[in-house]
Amino acid sequence: MSVPAAVRARWRVHLPTALETRVRAIGGADPRDPWPSARALDALLAAGAVRDGPPRAVGAGAGPPLIASQRLRWAGVELEVECVTLAEGVMESNLVAPSWDELTRSAAGEDAWWELADAFLAAVDARHGALVDGEAVEVEEPTPSTLRARLRRHLGLLVPESVAGGAGAAADAYRRLPRSGLVLLLR
Repeated sequence: MSVPAAVRARWRVHLPTALETRVRAIGGADPRDPWPSARALDALLAAGAVRDGPPRAVGAGAGPPLIASQRLRWAGVELEVECVTLAEGVMESNLVAPSWDELTRSAAGEDAWWELADAFLAAVDARHGALVDGEAVEVEEPTPSTLRARLRRHLGLLVPESVAGGAGAAADAYRRLPRSGLVLLLR
């Protein structure tokens, strides 16, 4: 399928995702706060996404679920938001979209996609994360000395601005995400 020139022009970068484009974030989860999955869902719905089916959750029946997810549609694209409890106080949250090629055919442009991703990252209090094609993300906070190794494993990293400069020539600070306070580094 050919992508019209007007749509291509709204996307400035091509990311080689094969099966999916996944924004993976590591954040905190205080049991006294609203669940990260609920905050993420509220932010995505406020940004124009709509539910596509019932929510799914697995847990003990008290406290935050171990896994919570919801299928969504946004700008003609199927999405899924998923939050997984990793350990006490640590949550991995994912915004899953189709491959980058399919995502670029959406009605929205690249700026709208990153605004959606930033709203999601802010809602789940992301401390750091990565743009991946399914790979796991390190739970430990990134440091300037770990950035290069992480950049070899992932398409892009989401890091605090204070750490972003440590990538040096190994990555480009492609986009600052103002709501979450993270910077997207692309290799």
